[in-house]
Amino acid sequence: MPVYAISYLAGVVLVAFLPVLYSVLALQIMAICSLLILWVLLKIIANQLNKRKIRSWRVICVFSLSFCLASLHGHYLLSKLYNDQRYSRDCSVSGVVVGLPYIQDNYARFEFDLLEGHCNNQQLRLSTLLLSLYRSEYKVMAGDKLLLAVRLKMLRPQYSRGAFDRKLWAINRGVDGSGYVREIIDISPTYSTLSAVRQNIRQWIISLNISRAAKASFQALMLGDKSAISNSQWQQLRITGTVHLLVVSGLHIGIVVAIGWWLFFVLRACLQLLGVMANLRYFPAVGALLLSFSYLLLAGASLSTQRAWLMALVLIAGQWLSIRPNLWQRWWWALLLIISWQPLSVLQPGLWLSFLAVASLISLQGFRSNTGLRSVIVKSQWWVWLALMPLLLLFFGQVSWLSPLINIVAIGFISLLLFALLPAVLFTLLDWHWPLQLIGAALDYFWLAQQYIAQYSHFLVIQMVWVSTPIIVLIASSCLFLLLPLPNRIKAICGVSWILLFYPQTPKLPEQVQFKLTLIDVGQGLAVLVQTRSHNLLFDTGASFPSGFSYYDSVIRPLLDTQAIDHLDVLVISHGDNDHRGGLQDAREDLQIDRLELGMPDDAKTAGLCRSGKRWNWDGVSFQYRQPPRGSFTKSNNQSCVLELGTAACKVLIMADAEYKLERNLLASTLNANQQILVVGHHGSNTSSSSQFLARGQFSSALISSGYRNRYNHPHDQVLARLAAANSRVYRTDQLGSIELTASAEGCQIMGHRQLYRRYWW
Repeated sequence: MPVYAISYLAGVVLVAFLPVLYSVLALQIMAICSLLILWVLLKIIANQLNKRKIRSWRVICVFSLSFCLASLHGHYLLSKLYNDQRYSRDCSVSGVVVGLPYIQDNYARFEFDLLEGHCNNQQLRLSTLLLSLYRSEYKVMAGDKLLLAVRLKMLRPQYSRGAFDRKLWAINRGVDGSGYVREIIDISPTYSTLSAVRQNIRQWIISLNISRAAKASFQALMLGDKSAISNSQWQQLRITGTVHLLVVSGLHIGIVVAIGWWLFFVLRACLQLLGVMANLRYFPAVGALLLSFSYLLLAGASLSTQRAWLMALVLIAGQWLSIRPNLWQRWWWALLLIISWQPLSVLQPGLWLSFLAVASLISLQGFRSNTGLRSVIVKSQWWVWLALMPLLLLFFGQVSWLSPLINIVAIGFISLLLFALLPAVLFTLLDWHWPLQLIGAALDYFWLAQQYIAQYSHFLVIQMVWVSTPIIVLIASSCLFLLLPLPNRIKAICGVSWILLFYPQTPKLPEQVQFKLTLIDVGQGLAVLVQTRSHNLLFDTGASFPSGFSYYDSVIRPLLDTQAIDHLDVLVISHGDNDHRGGLQDAREDLQIDRLELGMPDDAKTAGLCRSGKRWNWDGVSFQYRQPPRGSFTKSNNQSCVLELGTAACKVLIMADAEYKLERNLLASTLNANQQILVVGHHGSNTSSSSQFLARGQFSSALISSGYRNRYNHPHDQVLARLAAANSRVYRTDQLGSIELTASAEGCQIMGHRQLYRRYWW
């Protein structure tokens, strides 16, 4: 079983990392051939080959079948996605608000299940849209049927190292496109019962006479709605290693399954006492699955809850088979069922964390001692912590030493709370609110304990924003050896390897690289990271918005984490526009910054100005500000800091939002280079990059930072024509994502993120 299961899993994982998919016809032929070979092996020549050869061929066929099925599933997903080359962007859609809308001030974001849609008389064949609504008197309610005029856009993540893959997240949720509402034409309230029930429960929780923290906890535990939990509370949960307690997943589904089993076991006993003679052998198991499935729907049926329920189904249903599989066989069947249902879930950390936790508990079955329940509980938490630690470091960069001890108490607390929650809610129907208020008070103490532990135990948290592959392999091996029944002497030697956790490593530039520049994909804005051997500079920080979204938090910070950068020698904010300075405050709070230099004279009291003509040298890389003296221009764009950096082989000029007038008055360069690169001014606006400037600069390549389908239509067609006439090769963030430039003695090498790390759904 494990050999074939691993082969099947390998095929699915391989597809998830493919840059492009094979054609549907080729995949169908491959699948048919694999089935024929399997049939021949099983029916015709099974007795003519030795068992080893038959097994090898079966493994190959299983791998081929899983590869084909995952690839065909990928084609199906791509065929469902909105494509602005196929449809008009302005559409009329009718559908239902599903899930729980996110609402803040005059902004709302919600998922919308389509019933019907048309774009310029062309039928829109999509399932679900993710829509935004701005400045409307209508308060979005789950379950409402709406007729809308919308403007749609293809799903697009920020293509940058460490950034959240929003498109993958949307595909896994069944979302096919995104956009915003231009007009609400008609509203039919409470069209969908399930969605309306979830909305009403949220409104009921908000109206309860309990603390805000308790309300947020109830929303998370009952509805899977985590939007009310504050950032500080999430940080407390991360420090104590208890995030999983308020994210509805395997733990909560397992608790509800246990509650359902005991409830229906008692009900079966009562029915038997009443003389019911029907076969009720599977009554508790079926009841447990039905109750947990109801909880799954109430909690929003997220991918993690679907995964947990399918695992519970396989583990319980295994008891109904005539040949009962053991726990490991059921574990494998659950894993294969889930990755067959959603192949791209293999890229989600939650899949591996949940299955590895269950695997560690199954392993514990073989090493249980007779020392009692208390010892088993302690050992189970220790085993789960050991099993998950390498993945937690790899995926999230931190793990808490206190987590096993805290979870022993916290898991029991949440289990009791969920067990008491149902009767407490039912008591409110009788106007008895004190049980629910008592649970709310218990949750307040839970958060107080979290705050206290996080405040005084942060030094017990291992944080590694960047972990090298050899270190992860070594730590994972030591954790495995500690779980195996080996002599204590060997386990002690394995434990010594953990000392490496206290010596964090920092990724270094390759020996031949003189400097590295990354034009970060921050939409219609600018952010440039420059790294030399021992120094880091960030030029601009992208935009931030009233909704709370910030390109610094979502794109720049994750990129800095992948490079283990928490310190900047210089942060430059070119000028005062939001798309350049939006993340300034976040950066100042998040990073250690030695020198802050601004292009805004009004803010010079809190930082220095990027002084015209200033030069310095880092690790053989020359830097110079080339904008004219302050006061030459009054327009904000032409007050931009213009930074030139490079070596004799490769030079880069960053123009920020500089326009024609500033281009004509640039200070002379002090650096001659074989190859010159331009970071195009003002995102490719027609007010920049004049023909005279391009001819004078003789730039071999031009990098443009612009948002996908931005409302300004940047870069302008005339700018692209001028760059083509100047023989400059163009690289655009809206097409390639973040653009990486590496400079060596041979010159500049430029690659886009989508070229380096392409996935088939991009």
